[in-house]
Amino acid sequence: MGWKEHLRRSVSAPDVAIDVGTAFTRLHVSGRPSLLQARSGVPSPDDPREVRPALRCGVVADAQVATALLRPLLARVQRGRRLRPRALACVPSDASAAEKALLIDAVSEAGASAVAVVPEPLAAAIGAGLDLELPYAQMLVDLGDGVTDMAVIRDGTLVASDAVRLGCSDLRAALDAAVTASLGLRLSRGEADRLVRSVGLAGRVEASDTLSFIGLPVSRGVDRYAEAPPDQLRASIEPVADRIAARISSFLAGLPDDLACEVIESGICLTGGGSLLPGAIEWLVTETRVAVHRADDPICAVIHGAQQMLAERTPAALWGD
Repeated sequence: MGWKEHLRRSVSAPDVAIDVGTAFTRLHVSGRPSLLQARSGVPSPDDPREVRPALRCGVVADAQVATALLRPLLARVQRGRRLRPRALACVPSDASAAEKALLIDAVSEAGASAVAVVPEPLAAAIGAGLDLELPYAQMLVDLGDGVTDMAVIRDGTLVASDAVRLGCSDLRAALDAAVTASLGLRLSRGEADRLVRSVGLAGRVEASDTLSFIGLPVSRGVDRYAEAPPDQLRASIEPVADRIAARISSFLAGLPDDLACEVIESGICLTGGGSLLPGAIEWLVTETRVAVHRADDPICAVIHGAQQMLAERTPAALWGD
């Protein structure tokens, strides 16, 4: 590296896009092709096996944990540079002013010189490849780990949005509670996630089959194998799925007639990790009676969209330069 390039790098800092999700935090550095990713939590100082979550229901639950999570990621961005990077962070569409301020404080404390926030469903729509400049309404549902976000975009503007603080983590919790009640076993996060993905949200479940899993007895002891019918496990998550579906249907029904008609014509784009659950598209079609398609890379739609916003929007539009 020549001295001019070294000088340029040392006195400048790239902008970064951040998707602080309930399950994973993803960071993209402008001008670089790769993503940085970490689980959204840090080990507990009292028990390293216990993870303290940075977020709950899609928003910052513990500012200190969020800062501790983001600091090493931003340090990798700042390495060898004198100036701190600016950050574009994504928040649920229903985030309150206090929740946005908490995220801004955490990102700033972690090493950002300035922080701008954008709605997650808007970033997800861009990352999903929707043409936001079209003159008719398009709807997106982002089914995440801690929040389900929905939005309608027309002419490049977010014209309607809503969110429900429920997601895949609540499906896992419902299934875990059912197994505990019936068998006296607690499931690890990974085991609960595997079972949720095994039974899915819709489609045929063979009642004669059983699913095997490992659980930890509530009354101490060692892990042991158990079995349960798939239809019983599916039934345990249906109340949560029904609440999510009811909120999406209510949002759609509450749209003005012109927007609703255009959404029915254009369909719903589904993003987020929950979109990969078996039967997710069938489930949402059944509940809304609207055509549904899944984004090509639904898990990274939010961060890819934020990345494009950094690339295409001027700094003045984000940070008021």
